[in-house]
Amino acid sequence: MDTPVSSPSQAPLGLDPASGNLCKICSSIPASFWSNESESKRIKLQPLDSVRCEAMRGCQLCAMVLLHCIPDRPPGPGDIEILRLKRNYDPSEVSDSPSVFIFRQVSHLHASSSMDRDEWRYIGYSLVPFPWSKLNRVGMGEHVDNFVLMETWLDNCRDNHVQCSSHLKCYLPTRLLDLKAFSDSDDIRLVETAQGVFGIDGQGPQYVTLSHCWGQPSRHPITTTKATLSEHMTRIPFEKLSRTFQDAVKICLSLRQRYLWIDSLCIVQDDGEDWAREAALMALVYTHCYFTLAARSSHDSTGGCKMVADIQRSTELRFVDIDFFGRREDKLTFPDQRVRIFDGLIYDRDIAGLGHEPLDRRAWTLQERELSRRVISFSSHWLLWHCTELTATSQQPWENVARTPWSNHWGQEDAKRIFRNNGSWNDIVEDYSSRSVSKEGDKLVALSGLARATQEFYPDATYVGGMWSALLPSSLVWKNTPYAPQPERDLSQPVGCEYIAPSWSWASVRSAVTFDDCEPSSADDRLTQPLKVEKMIGIPKHQDPYGALEYGALILSGALLLEVNIGSFMGSVDCLELEVDMTKNGEVVGMINIDEPETYDSHRKFPSLFLPVTTSTCCTHT
Repeated sequence: MDTPVSSPSQAPLGLDPASGNLCKICSSIPASFWSNESESKRIKLQPLDSVRCEAMRGCQLCAMVLLHCIPDRPPGPGDIEILRLKRNYDPSEVSDSPSVFIFRQVSHLHASSSMDRDEWRYIGYSLVPFPWSKLNRVGMGEHVDNFVLMETWLDNCRDNHVQCSSHLKCYLPTRLLDLKAFSDSDDIRLVETAQGVFGIDGQGPQYVTLSHCWGQPSRHPITTTKATLSEHMTRIPFEKLSRTFQDAVKICLSLRQRYLWIDSLCIVQDDGEDWAREAALMALVYTHCYFTLAARSSHDSTGGCKMVADIQRSTELRFVDIDFFGRREDKLTFPDQRVRIFDGLIYDRDIAGLGHEPLDRRAWTLQERELSRRVISFSSHWLLWHCTELTATSQQPWENVARTPWSNHWGQEDAKRIFRNNGSWNDIVEDYSSRSVSKEGDKLVALSGLARATQEFYPDATYVGGMWSALLPSSLVWKNTPYAPQPERDLSQPVGCEYIAPSWSWASVRSAVTFDDCEPSSADDRLTQPLKVEKMIGIPKHQDPYGALEYGALILSGALLLEVNIGSFMGSVDCLELEVDMTKNGEVVGMINIDEPETYDSHRKFPSLFLPVTTSTCCTHT
């Protein structure tokens, strides 16, 4: 049964100022209509001609409804077009988010007509909770205020998110940028925190970190070197900063933050000892920062922190905020309610950040995202918010669009889910291996912060070359995959020109890897032999056991090695997935994936040793 609103004949044309650009008919829709607790599931509106008229006069809801009520064919003579709204109270009917059906009913008044014709379109809506309901309404086609959004996100997280605001031991990076060093200038300067000028009663100041792409060498940002260290600790002219750095400074100051950490300026780039020490501290730097600014859509430091305000255009999804007034129905009293109504259905979006923006393709930025308690990302289409309890966009800043629960990365109970966007170490490896690193020798260094943080979940395990002893021997069974985004490969450098990791580690190859087709997936999938890890040996290159390796080895007991030959491959060895026959005494005994296609010819020259691990799939390693 329809719930009537004010009759068109009783409601004079014109907008009701109190309702926020609504006509009299739309402003009389009760707030309870949008509540699942209400039995009011249908609302009768007005004839289509009246909707067109009110939309032209400025009614935001009529304009939104009109977008979806263009008839497929014009009504016949004597037909009356009546509109109804039907709220979807069973989200499984259409999507995982609330929606509204717009009914356009054509009633035939002629006696010869025996049937009415119903058509419907879908629009989406989202209830706007506090504190977002206290912000200024956004009309159709209007811009969002990104600075207000960022402030509200930060305040809401700090005041209401227990996991995000849990106490962390005070930590300050070795150096920070002081953004208020000069009262008469926008210039900044580099300061050393060990000088004792920081902190009150042992509590250091809040600081912000920046995650960004360096880009090609010709576009690298300003850096601190041994030659410029003294100069930067005196003054860094604002105009010498790249656009991304300038934007980060302005955003920090607008959010009342004085101190900023940027890797290129806070680490002495040509001092090997300083660089190695600071790289080992990366996990602490990002874990203890107040929040991280991520220039996600910029390829290099000239791109800036892009704040898209016209998100209705960038996402091709228009919306309007409307306030509906509450009233008492039966025994229930419904409060006033703000609703954001969209011109289409709202589907869940996976915005974890894999592969769609330049920042998502860089190896270093994975740990910057995962270790930070709060991240504000400047994306191509909108602002993104990431924290332990909420993943949201500037389109729906209150709505947790990531349905998978994020972990509390410093105190969660399920050790299998390590970080917020990746559920296990293998997930981290699959994500990380698809990213690019400028220097191949940094491959393990850029992961060292995450590895150091993961040690808490495997307190008795040994870490060598991207592998954890607690996950062996099953994690030995990985293979490269052409189906994932691939890191940039410098093919001018021959394979093995620099030692990165032992051959049994995924880090030894220069392509994306996967464990999905390799791990046991049923009761029939089992270890082929009672392998036992006796010892993992790793000799670090720079005193950091989680960083670059000088040498790595694995000692197993119960291992049975089979000597096999590599068969012929009918195809191009340039492809990333090189699957060839494995032969014994001239007979094919299985299939094998060559880790590095460039090594195919050398594998064929001599017999190879094969270590059976599981019976689940074709994954093998030599």
